[in-house]
Amino acid sequence: MAPTFAEVAVSSAWSSPTLSYTIPPKLMATIQVGSAVWVSLRGKPVQGVVLQVHDTEPAFATHPVIGPIDPPVVLTPTQLRTARWIARETASGLMDALSLFLPPGTTQQTRPYLDVTDSDVDAGAFTPVQRKLLNLLLERGETSLDAARTAMGSSLATVVPALEKAGAIQVRHRIVTSQPSARQERWVRLLGATDLSAFERAPKQVEFLTALQRRARLAGDGFVLTADLLAQTGLTRPVVKALLEKGAIEEIERPRGAAPRLPHQDAIPTLTLAQATAWEAIEHSLQQRAGETFLLYGVTGSGKTELYLRAAAWCLRNGRSSLILAPEIALSSQVAARFTARFGSQVTILHSALTPAERAATWEGIAEGAYPIVVGPRSALFAPVKDLGLIVLDEEHDQAYKQGETPRYHTRSVAEFLAGETGATLLLGSATPATETYWRAEQGAITRLDLPHRVGPALRRDDGAPAGSTLELPQVEIADMRLELHRGNTSLLSESLQELLGATLRRGEQAILLLNRRGMATVVLCRSCGLTIMCPYCDIPLVYHHDRAQLVCHRCDHREAPGRQCRSCGGPLDYFGVGTQRVESETQRLFPAARVLRWDQDIVRRRGGADGLLRLVEQGETDIIVGTQMVAKGFDLPLVTAVGVVNADVGLHLPDFRSGERAFSLLTQVAGRAGRRGPGSRVVIQSYTPEHYAIQAAAHHDYPGFYAEEIDFRRTHRYPPFVRLARFTFRHKNDAVCAQAADAMARKLALHARTQAASMDLLGPAPAFASRVRGEYQWQVIMRSPEMDRLLDGLPHEPGWVVDIDPQSLL
Repeated sequence: MAPTFAEVAVSSAWSSPTLSYTIPPKLMATIQVGSAVWVSLRGKPVQGVVLQVHDTEPAFATHPVIGPIDPPVVLTPTQLRTARWIARETASGLMDALSLFLPPGTTQQTRPYLDVTDSDVDAGAFTPVQRKLLNLLLERGETSLDAARTAMGSSLATVVPALEKAGAIQVRHRIVTSQPSARQERWVRLLGATDLSAFERAPKQVEFLTALQRRARLAGDGFVLTADLLAQTGLTRPVVKALLEKGAIEEIERPRGAAPRLPHQDAIPTLTLAQATAWEAIEHSLQQRAGETFLLYGVTGSGKTELYLRAAAWCLRNGRSSLILAPEIALSSQVAARFTARFGSQVTILHSALTPAERAATWEGIAEGAYPIVVGPRSALFAPVKDLGLIVLDEEHDQAYKQGETPRYHTRSVAEFLAGETGATLLLGSATPATETYWRAEQGAITRLDLPHRVGPALRRDDGAPAGSTLELPQVEIADMRLELHRGNTSLLSESLQELLGATLRRGEQAILLLNRRGMATVVLCRSCGLTIMCPYCDIPLVYHHDRAQLVCHRCDHREAPGRQCRSCGGPLDYFGVGTQRVESETQRLFPAARVLRWDQDIVRRRGGADGLLRLVEQGETDIIVGTQMVAKGFDLPLVTAVGVVNADVGLHLPDFRSGERAFSLLTQVAGRAGRRGPGSRVVIQSYTPEHYAIQAAAHHDYPGFYAEEIDFRRTHRYPPFVRLARFTFRHKNDAVCAQAADAMARKLALHARTQAASMDLLGPAPAFASRVRGEYQWQVIMRSPEMDRLLDGLPHEPGWVVDIDPQSLL
């Protein structure tokens, strides 16, 4: 006889991880452990996952399971075990962890509908506005809440509860599913030979055609993404329409991602001695299926990706799948291009920027085994691959691998657990490993493989042996900006950096200018009374953005127009500080003939992603890239030979134990963008504190030296890896309420530690570094313990509190 009851994990405030439901006879053949189902909770349908089926009748009445989600989904035992582990390690709800493994589109919404309970209801007993809704429902029948709101306006918010309480209407919730279509993109190409002289009266059309001619030579079929051309030229859609009407061009639509530009695949390079040694260990691990973890520690450009490719090829030959993870969507796209060039249609990319239809189709293809190689950011780790053999975390140090919402997992930790469950080999690649990762390798918990030299362009002799295969790392100079001021140089760019940029432009090469701060001016203040213009909701200075002529809060996105006078005393306002817009303006002033491209979050958001910007750089359509940390994240930019760090001190002196590590990693990574195809590259790092160990180590490409300083600091001050941290954060509009809640939480944590007989200490309670966010005050309690595993079970988790285990920042 089939089981008649199910224990289902749902998202709720119940303390129990599961709730009991009856399995209706018609569903007994389909409901099993791992089934994603609809169940009723507080009168509404919600999604859940079946964790147990049995015949033991509960001692209380149970609701029936409504049915499986559509299309049906059954999570595997490995996925269920991993979700349980994530829930415990992150102190989050079990359903939150299980949802990570559900396909896109299965978290369907429910839509409320209104209907009268009795068609003979006496409308005269109600207020005029209540009668209006009743008459609407009597006339239309069951009506969606959205449609009723359109007809009734804001009064609906009070009318519905009153009529529902009186028993005159009822609210039903229906499950809503949608089948969105794939997003289309426009592609354009020239129609035959084009005589530009025929368009001399239309300079904008000439500019568009010139750009199209240049880009079309690089495209196999002549088609170029229209959005890319418009972004490159700054032109608008009417220019395209005019050229279409003249018959100079044709434009077609393709499903997004249907025609990616792929790099030409050269011959597979011969491995260097260091690569060959590392590959021998990786191949042995793949053969053993022991779930081994490797730290692939190699300088920038040392050929880590080639080892990823070889490991994926081994898995393909042996019928196993690979997950290749990168910290950002833009970097995932470049990695995917490398893998697609070698493995073709066996590769897919999965990330949140795809449309729901594209994500659902990709997910289905992965589940069916059509894509044995999956590339993407952290969410791709939960793709339903078949027989997992390899997991790669490229740039494993990157903080983007930590999830910012519940469940707050770290991709590296989940990947290691998943590798242990499946026997997959895990490769953690980085030129600047996280301190905790390198320490674990030092302790023998994971295996370190070293790639100490850069690999040059792949060259082969006739006998297949490598020929001239290594490159020097770029030469780094530190510019002391204190001395620049003494010499009378008030520019944002030191004399050394200006000289470097000029020489780079004369050679027709590209340069990167890094400043990890957006905006034109980071502080706006009154010169008379000293008032700083602050965000009214977050108590941090507003940043002036010149292109929008707005003051913007980079925490809550509050915006306001800049005033001409101080709101306090009427004095003149002045603009101080430097952001990427200011650097862009200064660079254009110093080098007016240069094509300057700004690459920061504002530009990426405005242009709908970083892929278009990356293509402009790769195809030589820009000379100087001015960007934030987004440009430092592992991109392979062959034409870049010079890098300038405008202010290395940004973020270096923040009160956070990872500040030095973040600064060193950013400086080393951005320096690594230079000179990846040949010798002669240079880097200039500008700083007002050039003696700091993070800056000195980055200038000498000296990770071991940095690590020695950093690990001593962590040991002395009791920070990870010598302890684990848990950050408890509470927000409220009343500061006193925050303080009381934080004090109560501290007492509960101390009691919990005594109950578990685990050693720990507390930092706080105290206001958070960001003491006010979006109009709410914020307090925190930091728990620090070398025995965190013993404290995770039964960890206090009160309503309104955010718990972050192993936080990446305490700010």
